[in-house]
Amino acid sequence: MRISKTVAKVFGYCRANAWPLFVAAWFPCFLTTLCLAALALILFADPGQVPGWLLSRGFDSRTWLSAIVAAPFSAMVIAFVLDRMANAPERGRVVVRRGVERVKRYAIPGMRFELGQRILLAALLLAVIQLVCGFAVAGEHRLLAALLATRDLPLNPEDVAHWVSAMGVFNLLAGAFVLVWTYLFVGDFLWTGSFDPIGCWRALDGNHLRFLVIMFIVFAIVAIVKYGLVLAGALILIPTDAASPSFLTLMLVHFGLAWPFDILHLVLSAATVGTILGAFRPPASASIRSAVPL
Repeated sequence: MRISKTVAKVFGYCRANAWPLFVAAWFPCFLTTLCLAALALILFADPGQVPGWLLSRGFDSRTWLSAIVAAPFSAMVIAFVLDRMANAPERGRVVVRRGVERVKRYAIPGMRFELGQRILLAALLLAVIQLVCGFAVAGEHRLLAALLATRDLPLNPEDVAHWVSAMGVFNLLAGAFVLVWTYLFVGDFLWTGSFDPIGCWRALDGNHLRFLVIMFIVFAIVAIVKYGLVLAGALILIPTDAASPSFLTLMLVHFGLAWPFDILHLVLSAATVGTILGAFRPPASASIRSAVPL
């Protein structure tokens, strides 16, 4: 497996199938944004009323409920993209799947929302991993605060800036590492129909580091595009002498800008996982179909 060729293959596939992949992913990502925005509005419109046990610094937006809310929709996107890759239609033909499982009479073209057993199990795995990582980050912040509190002399912000920066870089890399393997194991579960991380690990024998590099490249490209466009938009649209924006404005900007990049991140990640699994794991079209029933 060559890194440059695999990355080019992933982006080539996404470019050639941009519209079907967007159709498969946009609605779950929109629901993610909508639910997270509603959660933030309920909890943080009046911060003084938020129960402390719901809050944690390791999550965005600062509550562990966000990991649980987003997990089913992320699992849907991964399943839909793998379904598309495993059961590709004839060349030149676009298949737009639609509908809500067992409620077909309410189906709307271009909207796909399905909650099968495997999607729910995949969502459970995603939620558990994100909860563990988020609470680990929160515990790290508490540990740093406790260590700083033991000092007799007060500290200036400059004295701890390098520690905070180092923690941020470590958390970013460690979180990306965990997320990479989580996506692979979740994708393998949807791809093969069985949860077999050891078999998946062995199937990539000799290519583990290459897989990590490929996924990190995909993550980096999405991050560069996202933060580059967000920074450019902020410089253009927000005057330097403008008054502080309201909470509602900040929330709409935060979640509204996140939606297209959530689609890009999940689609590219799922397509990368599908490309790797297609090369190293036996195809299981029937498993994908049963995972996301029509």
